[in-house]
Amino acid sequence: MKLISFHHLAVVVLIGLVTAPASVNAQPVEIINASYDPTRELYAAFNPAFEKYWKDKTGQDVKVIQSHGPSAKQARDIIAGKEADVASLSVDFDIDQIAKAGLTDTNWRARFPNQSTPYTSAVVFLVRKGNPKNIKDWEDLAREDVEGVAPDPKTGGGARWIYLSAWSHALRKAKTAGKNDADAETEARAFTTAVYDAAIADAAMRGSTTRFIRQETGDVLFGWENEILQIVNDPKSKGEYEVVVPSDSIEIQVPIALVDKLTGKRKTTEVAEGYVNYLYSEAGQELVATFYNRPSNVEVLKAHQQDFPPMTLYKFRAYFKDWPTVQKTHFEQGGELDRMRGQ
Repeated sequence: MKLISFHHLAVVVLIGLVTAPASVNAQPVEIINASYDPTRELYAAFNPAFEKYWKDKTGQDVKVIQSHGPSAKQARDIIAGKEADVASLSVDFDIDQIAKAGLTDTNWRARFPNQSTPYTSAVVFLVRKGNPKNIKDWEDLAREDVEGVAPDPKTGGGARWIYLSAWSHALRKAKTAGKNDADAETEARAFTTAVYDAAIADAAMRGSTTRFIRQETGDVLFGWENEILQIVNDPKSKGEYEVVVPSDSIEIQVPIALVDKLTGKRKTTEVAEGYVNYLYSEAGQELVATFYNRPSNVEVLKAHQQDFPPMTLYKFRAYFKDWPTVQKTHFEQGGELDRMRGQ
């Protein structure tokens, strides 16, 4: 019988440890991020950065599959069976619907920092060079001689933030003028009706952007700050457009969540959680800011402050109870939006 010394055995064990895989889960993995339309450029840059980060950290190869569409449709599709490990949508109501269907924890907001809001945005206006219609603030969107372009609040979650910014602007103005709650609401309804009567609505923000830029339709595009700032800073279109910063906007809070039922089934929870956490990291927040989203990291936001026009931002809760109430009041069948359109 051949004897093996303790020293020799220790060397063999040590070699085995060194050459063992970096992770017991080192098999390649794929995760899917279902997001809203205007995040295409952000995630085109973020996903490869995360893939490299995860490989360097764990030794595991990961491939991120990206999906885009109107936020509400993405939520409906996930509920109907569309595969998604991460839902990075534009309205927390849409993630609440996913939770209501039993696909994620109802307490999903508590899972990640800042109520699971990695960044925010605002509503600004885009006009053509020289601002031919002299558009300065929300009131100009309701003028009969101004043709606006915007996403349809009936079909897109991101579009609902824009609608609510218009509504709350008129509500705030009426209350400042001394109107009681009922009269202020009447004025908000009339103003928002005028704004959307004068606008061409598309199913999603990216469609409105395409209409305004490529088809050269409309006098003003009103939409999310990150989408509009990307346009004016694009070398291909630099100098052709101008940003008009309105007197105020709702602070658009952009939520993210894991689709727990699917990550559990696909055994992707660890990677999907790492993906979201990387979005909150300094590197992730730098990418968020690079594409003109307002990062939740205070230091990163401060470093990029010059990229964002100063404006007065109001919290959603200052004017609206919660998203389920808003959804029912404004956007469901027979709600304010349908009545504005005579439906």
